[in-house]
Amino acid sequence: NASEIGVILFAMVAGMPLPLLPLQILWVNLMTDSWPALALGVDKAEGDVMKRKPRKPTESIFAGLTGDFIITGLLGTLVVLGIFIWAEGVVELAEARTIALSTLIVFELFRAYSCRTTKPFQPVFANKWLNVATLVSIGLHLLILYTPLHVAFKLVPLGWGMWWKILLLGSTGFFVLEIWKIVKYRRTLRSAEALL
Repeated sequence: NASEIGVILFAMVAGMPLPLLPLQILWVNLMTDSWPALALGVDKAEGDVMKRKPRKPTESIFAGLTGDFIITGLLGTLVVLGIFIWAEGVVELAEARTIALSTLIVFELFRAYSCRTTKPFQPVFANKWLNVATLVSIGLHLLILYTPLHVAFKLVPLGWGMWWKILLLGSTGFFVLEIWKIVKYRRTLRSAEALL
């Protein structure tokens, strides 16, 4: 949710129109925090989990994830703000918001796949429940965009050509985080070698 906060905060400070309206923020949270979170909760444990050193009892459950949070928050903010600012210059505000909202949803759904494991580039579709959750979230989002429900959310139907841009930008979080995992993995190997 750091991306959502970053997008809204930047827009307010810069005096821009809000990229997301309150109901749209609730929709993002429903689509990206409910179904995918439940699906991740039933994901299988990694094979080497019992070989890892135990955590200190005083250590936060988020220990070691600060870099992930920072990268995700900043990247998501930049991606969504970037496409919103671009879209606002070429289409109406309602459509620019629709593009920003759709990009944020896709970004967070891709991010869920990266959260499955601490190892880089593991099999992406191994959690069938996450696949179902993603399809449900995308399906429900398309439902509000391409039915009269879009009026209640102050959205507009998007042309299918726009979805290529949304998917491309939305997937950046997944790839950047997977590369970040490689960097962290190499650091861990160097630390282990130094101890030997």
